Amino acid sequence: MKTVRNLLFPLLLLLLCGCSREVSPVSALALDRIDAGYRLTAEVVRQDSLDDTAAPAYLSVTGHDLPELVRNLRNILPGELYLSHAQVLLISEDVASESILPLADYLCEDNNVRLSLRVAVVRGGAADVLLENDDEVYALSEMLDQAARSGTLPDMPLYRATEVLHANGTAILPALYLDEFGQTAPAGTAVFSEERLSCFLDGGEIGGGADA
Repeated sequence: MKTVRNLLFPLLLLLLCGCSREVSPVSALALDRIDAGYRLTAEVVRQDSLDDTAAPAYLSVTGHDLPELVRNLRNILPGELYLSHAQVLLISEDVASESILPLADYLCEDNNVRLSLRVAVVRGGAADVLLENDDEVYALSEMLDQAARSGTLPDMPLYRATEVLHANGTAILPALYLDEFGQTAPAGTAVFSEERLSCFLDGGEIGGGADA
């Protein structure tokens, strides 16, 4: 009987360790084009104790495509990658100028990604810079939700944009930029034709930033 107890105790410890495995919830992502491929930046929710307010931490990886980027991100996270909390994906103009349908398909096929994920184009700057501009978790998501409700920005979450692109339609996504005060602000509508960014609805040129 003593032998059985000695065997069960370490097994119980292993089970408890597995149940308490740390997870790394990602609240937002930013995708930029670089010379070597792409850079993916994740806003990870960090909470050191139950009494602390959740704060964002930022991690970046590089790779040649989104599957490789996600693998690389998973490798550097302290815990298990948890994408179901991600509410916003920012993409730079360089990324948007390529076909975004493979990106949209990959995200829609991942069971851990919300189909209601909001995708926004960052005008005239890097997506990761805008992502790291806000020091509150879910600040971008709240701003995009409010802008969609008020009609300031288009209401087209990931699943809807993907459906439109597959139907060879014109998808419209919200655009954001950093204003002269360094604040994240709406920057019109990004129009996608044939899966690529073609123009901005306010008439602004691609790469020209936003008029403010």
